[in-house]
Amino acid sequence: MKHLKPLLAAVILGLGTSAHAIDRNALIQYASSLKGLKKEALKNELYNIMKQKSVLGYGSGMGCTWDGFWYTDRVASTNECINRYSSAKFYFTGHDGRSISGMNIEHSFPKSWWGGDKNDGYKDLFNLYPSDSKANNSKSNYAMGIVTEVTSQSGEGYDKVGYGDAGSRKHVRLWEPGDGFKGEFCRSYMYMATTYQYLNFTSEGLNQLENGDYPTLQQWSSDLFRQWNGQDRVDDVETARNDAVYELQHNRNLFIDYPYLCEYVWGDSMDVAFDPETSITTASDDSRYLQQVQPKVDKPVFTPAAGTYSEAQEVAITCSTPDAVIYYTLDGSEPTDADTRYTAAITVDKDMTIRAVAYVGSDKSVVATANYIIGDSPAGSFLFTKITAAPTAGKRYLIVADNGGQHIAAKPVNPSKGKSYGYLYGQEVSVSAASTITLADDVPAFTFEAAADGYYLKDSKGRYYYQDADYNTFTPTTDLAKADIWTVTVNDDATFSIKSSDTNHVIQYSPKYKSFAAYKEASADNIYPMLFEETAANGLDGIHTREAAPSAVYSLQGQRMPEGVRLSRGVYVRGGKKFVVK
Repeated sequence: MKHLKPLLAAVILGLGTSAHAIDRNALIQYASSLKGLKKEALKNELYNIMKQKSVLGYGSGMGCTWDGFWYTDRVASTNECINRYSSAKFYFTGHDGRSISGMNIEHSFPKSWWGGDKNDGYKDLFNLYPSDSKANNSKSNYAMGIVTEVTSQSGEGYDKVGYGDAGSRKHVRLWEPGDGFKGEFCRSYMYMATTYQYLNFTSEGLNQLENGDYPTLQQWSSDLFRQWNGQDRVDDVETARNDAVYELQHNRNLFIDYPYLCEYVWGDSMDVAFDPETSITTASDDSRYLQQVQPKVDKPVFTPAAGTYSEAQEVAITCSTPDAVIYYTLDGSEPTDADTRYTAAITVDKDMTIRAVAYVGSDKSVVATANYIIGDSPAGSFLFTKITAAPTAGKRYLIVADNGGQHIAAKPVNPSKGKSYGYLYGQEVSVSAASTITLADDVPAFTFEAAADGYYLKDSKGRYYYQDADYNTFTPTTDLAKADIWTVTVNDDATFSIKSSDTNHVIQYSPKYKSFAAYKEASADNIYPMLFEETAANGLDGIHTREAAPSAVYSLQGQRMPEGVRLSRGVYVRGGKKFVVK
């Protein structure tokens, strides 16, 4: 289907013309505040830019969603309404704001993920698309990913619904867009995960997202979306729609305007300062993106992803291009078809750099690189070990639930807009055979401060918690006088009963709501948490270096850099000391 989309763009009413399309100078001005920013700071400024908008009313009627679709999703020559979800054809009957029979307004990024609150995200045209009603119902509110077990499909080249893996969560319900729309949808999801990063996500959304301003997208999601972003490139239909939405609600999806922006937020350029003046754009007078030759063979993907692991990993390498043959090296050198052919998972039981390339005949992919660190805790990492006795006052702990082998660590409360309270949503963590957890940051660490007959709970943001007897939520405060005292008792199975001495509510993890709450009564359907104590001095002063490799270099994300390879600009760590490459 992808090859048809440029034909559609040429006949969409009023779109892609000089009257509406943004030029490079105007785009640079719109995005000027992004200059020099990286990673989390870049994402937060994207939020500040893209949240400035004036959304239409929701539903049918002039000045509402269906009126907007007339401008964003209509083929002018036939009045066909573009349907990205199935092969079914639908048509506007006139410019009257009426809905089209058999179609729904689809929240591609499901509204149930934030509880259905009718906020701007509920009405944002960058998240709303006209959809075949049947396909809309099949997609439900599932996370977007790769479907390996198909239960329904909306036609060749369109939606698949079924089961697949969401990172470490196996065999979960997913939907997968058609190949010709994967890039468009992932850029929409990246927009939503940035523009609405302040929301508290629940239900199926926690298969795709994590709560908090950064990274918001789970790593498997951002890895997949960056892959799809490269495979299904921005085309004229998408830029025309971006321009049309800008005319209607006065903001832009900058992940469309700057097609490599996602790499600076979540990917291979996180340590490089973004420059809107020099970056490649899809602006009407910038031909650099269109002139780039897209490789015919997709870049190989590593599973599990590169990173730091406490024990050996079996690393699989895949390529989504049919009939691709993968070759790899383990010494940091660039692979060719003269190197080792990939046939089975690679055992990584020591620090290792794997580089891979895929071939189909004489065509080849770009080279993929993955750096693995096994055993040691590099710069900036935090080590926690499971305890089975009462916690020590003044030390930091992870509050972790074992949900059928999936381990979830509680994160600080992130109240919804306009509220002062919330639940402890979690992040998935990996527990080693030695009952340890290694993290790249200390966001989920809670200090158990000494109090009379118990502890004050202080999160990584320096806030204490208290609890209202009428609710299951937590309220953060910087006023110690308001904080609850929490009693901690060891259960027979080495989990802990953590209770508010004021309300007697007990902290448990709910698999249904995928969050920790303070319940009036403990429930067999919920899970008592374990505690993992911080057991080593971490951060730069606590770097563990190997005697065999005293010159090992790490990025600030704790990733060991390949030896003998020229470092790109940025800040690195060697021997526990920072140094700068300019």
